[in-house]
Amino acid sequence: MVATSKIHPYQVSLYEYLSKKWVFVALTMLPAAAVFLSVNLFPIGWALSASFFEISAYSPVWTWTGLDNFAKVLADESFWQSLQRSSVFAVGSVALQVAFGTGLAFLINREFTGQKLVRAVALVPYIVPTAVLAYVALWMGSSNFGIINQLLAQAGIVDQFIPWFGSIQWAMFAVITVSSWKFSIFVTILVLARLQSIPDSLYEAAAISGASTWRRFRDITLPNLKGVLFIAILLRTIWMFNKFDIVFILTNGGPADVTRLASIHAYQTAFVEANLGEAAAVSTLLFGLLAMAAVVYFTVFEPSQEVRVE
Repeated sequence: MVATSKIHPYQVSLYEYLSKKWVFVALTMLPAAAVFLSVNLFPIGWALSASFFEISAYSPVWTWTGLDNFAKVLADESFWQSLQRSSVFAVGSVALQVAFGTGLAFLINREFTGQKLVRAVALVPYIVPTAVLAYVALWMGSSNFGIINQLLAQAGIVDQFIPWFGSIQWAMFAVITVSSWKFSIFVTILVLARLQSIPDSLYEAAAISGASTWRRFRDITLPNLKGVLFIAILLRTIWMFNKFDIVFILTNGGPADVTRLASIHAYQTAFVEANLGEAAAVSTLLFGLLAMAAVVYFTVFEPSQEVRVE
């Protein structure tokens, strides 16, 4: 005879308890919530609290200063200049990324020989680590042996090599171009996905009714792209305004601070000037500024109305 094991009543009650929907949802979300709290909310909370203290990078002592750090930051001309540079960088980068990314999406949405290869090649800058791409850009734009200068010189466009990342005149343009090269594919992916979701029957009906290519684009394609473009512009603006790594590698905020964005200003305040409290105040102000900008964006443009799919 085979002995049968009895199920303990506690096992039954435990199973019934874990089978409850809210318990299952809580246990499923708990790991993700813990990661989110530790990676996002905890640093934000730390920065908010640190902004009210004087904190030296060389001392563990925190001295309460209230709003003094914010007063110093707001009275600092270099902070406002860094905000202006961040705005120029964000607007320029987003404009290039949306224009190039959307154009590339239209291109690779067409059927042609080698389409899959072109799509794969287009993804390369986005999947390559930022540090690697930045150093490649430094090599390509070198004023000594960079291929960009060599091509321009051979074409007769320039007489002498241009120090793209070391020139006050060209540094901002150079970092905007490199960042757009890296991140335009993000817009391409969003726009391409939306283009492929538009029913072909709409274009066929428009063509039968005699609509021109321009009218089909204006009345069918563009309305369907508005929502995804709104989201892409919002996300890219926030990310580019806060961009640090690629600009830091390319120019370290130079030359003569022409690419010292607000994020680099906060970094240098913390780790060059060793003033962590004031750097936290800068970060807090940037966080508040972007939050207000997002609220205004959603209030004025109402992208939720554009994203709806009828």
